[in-house]
Amino acid sequence: MSNVNFLIAQVLGGIATLILCLSYLVKSKKNFLLLGLFGDIAYGMAFLFVGSWGAGIIALLSCVQNLFFYYYDKKQEVLPKGIALTFIFMFVFASILTWSSIWDIIPLACYVWYTFVLYISDVKIIRAMYFVPNALSVVYDIMVMAYASAFEDGIEAMFLLVMIIVDFVKNHKPKKFFAKASKTIFVKKLRGAMTSGLQSADSQIKNAEIINLSNKTNECNIWFFPRFCKFSKVSFY
Repeated sequence: MSNVNFLIAQVLGGIATLILCLSYLVKSKKNFLLLGLFGDIAYGMAFLFVGSWGAGIIALLSCVQNLFFYYYDKKQEVLPKGIALTFIFMFVFASILTWSSIWDIIPLACYVWYTFVLYISDVKIIRAMYFVPNALSVVYDIMVMAYASAFEDGIEAMFLLVMIIVDFVKNHKPKKFFAKASKTIFVKKLRGAMTSGLQSADSQIKNAEIINLSNKTNECNIWFFPRFCKFSKVSFY
């Protein structure tokens, strides 16, 4: 790697850090997605200049995915799950083609996680769900000896942590905050329910609650599924 490529990578990494930190300040999901799009472009190019092809290509693919999320959010519609799954397959395929070490699993896992998280509409919840992947990115940078990128990603992770703490303090009601996060991310389904299709049948679930209530506790009859995995038809055995 030449010194010129290294310097270009650091400049792009600094730009990406600045843009992504700004994206954590906005309240609108559309603006968050738009800033994330430009941030990932700079972030992906920085990885390419230091020879981390897997992370770079996946980051650039994520830019296109953000564009799709932005387009559908602007229309006040939800991105079709088929498109999201297509991007996940592309992330996996790009990672396999450029695989160089076991640490390449980190950027792959992070961007797959981002795909699920971007189905959430509340930007505050999205920020909270971004922290762990961002912290893992610092670990990846250190393992591939991209120390300057590790410093920049560390700044982004710390900035994000501050934003999460600020959101938590402003809420004044921690239990309400976590309840809202749980409700946003997960959907309840009764134990003993087999599901199929692509939308949830609330009426069937409610009717099933009467049948499946436990005499000792109701909680043992409840399963929690990510909202991304919602199903439409519920049959019982």
